[in-house]
Amino acid sequence: MPIYIYKAVDSKGKTVKGELEAASELDVSTQLAKIGLLPISIGFKEEKGFTFWERLVKKRARKVSSQHLIVFTRQFATIVRAAVPIVEGLGVLAEQSEDANLRAALNQIIHDIEEGKKLSEAMSKHPRVFSELYVNTVIAGEAGGVLDKVLLRLADVLEEERETLASLATAFRYPIMVVIALIIAVVIFSVRVVPAFAKIYAGFKAQLPLPTQMMILMSNALQGPWRSSQSTFLKISWYFILLGMVGGIFFIFKLFISTPKGRLWWDGLKFKMIIIGGVYNKMVMLRFASMLNVLYQAGLPILRILDIVKITIGNMVLAQEIDRIKRDVADGKGVSGGVLGSRLFPRLVGYMISVGEKSGSLSIMLDSLCDYFNLEVRTTVRTLTSLIEPIMTLILAVVVAFMALSVFLPMWNLLQVFRQGV
Repeated sequence: MPIYIYKAVDSKGKTVKGELEAASELDVSTQLAKIGLLPISIGFKEEKGFTFWERLVKKRARKVSSQHLIVFTRQFATIVRAAVPIVEGLGVLAEQSEDANLRAALNQIIHDIEEGKKLSEAMSKHPRVFSELYVNTVIAGEAGGVLDKVLLRLADVLEEERETLASLATAFRYPIMVVIALIIAVVIFSVRVVPAFAKIYAGFKAQLPLPTQMMILMSNALQGPWRSSQSTFLKISWYFILLGMVGGIFFIFKLFISTPKGRLWWDGLKFKMIIIGGVYNKMVMLRFASMLNVLYQAGLPILRILDIVKITIGNMVLAQEIDRIKRDVADGKGVSGGVLGSRLFPRLVGYMISVGEKSGSLSIMLDSLCDYFNLEVRTTVRTLTSLIEPIMTLILAVVVAFMALSVFLPMWNLLQVFRQGV
């Protein structure tokens, strides 16, 4: 069985860390609750018996395209709904799959299920194919007996997120190209053009305007590492050192966010990012309302629903907030009371859930929330796309004007000096 690393607090507020062997994250939460511990974070460690080379192969496994995964999810949901045995259904889907990586993963999952493992447990061994969100959603479906419903809802979420990411990629393609072109232009201008003009201006000992002084400072900074040396090797090495520093910073960042503290910081930062934060917040709210609705319709107790939603939400900061909402529900405040008291949930979510709880139409209200956030995500992305092009055009114009002024302003001053001399 898989081993999970957990961090929890006891009744006195003391932090406790440890490891548990369990079938799923939900099973870990249940075991911790029985001994009076409230989980803060639960992470998958590894399965017993994995050798170093097996773990290395897992890490190097290629991802499956999002489109193939969405098609598989919808087909698998249909098979589950038709009451076809899971092993038989997965076998059919593996044969039909056009993605070699997905086919290999499904064949291994079939083998693991035949050995007695649960579906979610078998899927968790393929993190490059089935993400943490995917596995946790399957855990939710197994726990609530609504696997077909959560799979269909997951397919919708994956499709919506794929379209959103594709739209964002399209929106940012132009500014990224503009920024790269500007950086190349500024570097070439600073290294090749500015030094020649700087020598001319230095001969006249004239007072240079601010734009020109700034460009000369930038030129000196860019040429500084190799100006004193004529060695081509040293010049090339400087670029490799710079690339190595950038790569090292990125690698350290990846290591940091793989730790519990780093993941917590990163998940919190996602809500605060300029432009992207608003889109991410709406996407997470859509995921929250969708999963809450599916599990509520399955008739599960609300505290259990919140436990499952917490592990399917895919954000540690929001998972901690859901833990706080659980305590409010246990105190009799209801889900709406906890949501309204949260700093992460929009007020609209709390009001809609409150109306649903009071009128007995929570499922209808959650459906309305899903439609609202789905529309909001699409509208926000369209608005962002329409705004980016004029903004980048303005930035491009400002940079080009700055470079032109840095060269022509001193020339204008020199012409004025010549005229006065004449």
